[in-house]
Amino acid sequence: MPDLDHILFDQISERDDQKMFEHVFHTYYSPLCVFATGITGRQEDAKDIVNDCFLELWNKRKSIVIKTSLKSYLYISVRNLALNHLRKSRKQVELQSVSAYPFYKEEEITSQIERLLKLDDLELRLKHSIDALPQQCRYIFYLNRYEQMSYKEIAQKLNLSVGTVKTQIARALKNLRADFEDVKQVSQVFLLHLVRHF
Repeated sequence: MPDLDHILFDQISERDDQKMFEHVFHTYYSPLCVFATGITGRQEDAKDIVNDCFLELWNKRKSIVIKTSLKSYLYISVRNLALNHLRKSRKQVELQSVSAYPFYKEEEITSQIERLLKLDDLELRLKHSIDALPQQCRYIFYLNRYEQMSYKEIAQKLNLSVGTVKTQIARALKNLRADFEDVKQVSQVFLLHLVRHF
């Protein structure tokens, strides 16, 4: 599980941090509702399912084991709860017109979950790639990407020229692209997202 997820879930499970739980709730509630609505076809049912998912996360926080990421865990939990809901109400659903309930087929849901898991793998791999950068290069990249500092601000902070900062950023991106060469089709989108502020 990526470090950020470790931190988030440790705060919730080990320290009973309600504020952190609320942060996770507000981060994922809306996209999970959209996801659940696509499965059930009913927004109200989707909201109940997502609420149940978070209630279970809190109630079982001491015993839950997350092997991938918190995000994937939540999506998989919502998927399972939504499919169980459909199975229980299948007879009622079959009485309605198909157009009224445009929910996803189970294989489509599985495909979405697989894409999420692949994204988690890419994020973890990206972290390792950034950690492998030379110290100064890594720090400059961090300031630019994660602190949203401009080249000029970084140059002033580190007493470097703007040209040196640009060179270090370019070097970081070159190394990252090289590390993702074997998944080029995916990594182009991923890295474009990564460098959208550059």
